Amino acid sequence: MFRLIQLRAQHGVPRIGIDPDGYGSEHAALIRYRESPLAYFGIGRFDEAGRLTEIIMDTVCSPAADCPRAAVVVHAETFQRLCDTCSFGLEVLTLPELALHLGVVVRMAPVLAPSGRHAAPDETYSASNRIAREFAANVDDPVWRMELCAELSRTPSAVNGLLIGVGALSHRDVLDHYPALCALGTQLPGVIHGDLVRATARPLSPAGVTALRLGL
Repeated sequence: MFRLIQLRAQHGVPRIGIDPDGYGSEHAALIRYRESPLAYFGIGRFDEAGRLTEIIMDTVCSPAADCPRAAVVVHAETFQRLCDTCSFGLEVLTLPELALHLGVVVRMAPVLAPSGRHAAPDETYSASNRIAREFAANVDDPVWRMELCAELSRTPSAVNGLLIGVGALSHRDVLDHYPALCALGTQLPGVIHGDLVRATARPLSPAGVTALRLGL
């Protein structure tokens, strides 16, 4: 289930507001969102229990500024989407930093082609999907883990794929793969390792679950 969400800061703490209307697909929710982009931050994906599991952020810079460039970060206090130009000199959060701040996976929405169909996903989106898809079957392979860490060094925002892949493991999978998971935890790029260690303060968040399962 997908719902439109608002993201605002209240006394320095992020607060997520949820629109009551639900949509059966990401595409339908995205079409509805783009009818009134000033009113919402993006789209939330919810599981069967009604828990927010993913936030999908639009690709366009702040509609309030009428800037057509691609958003790459959000303002650290207002969470306004910003491109490289509009964010110059401001305190900002990257998508991985925002995900760890909120305790839930954040990714960019797919770009809509002129026909209305989804255009080809960008490099970050592809890397994140591939990591999530391959994780369970390959985490025991030390060569694959090295390649994963190299990918995360090149594309830090692909950490969303790591959160999804680790989070999808069953409790039995975690026990079976725990030595490899702990080994991966020690190999992660320094910035991602540090962010995940801090996320252990929120052990039930996706980032916190990932950190604990990696032995951090």
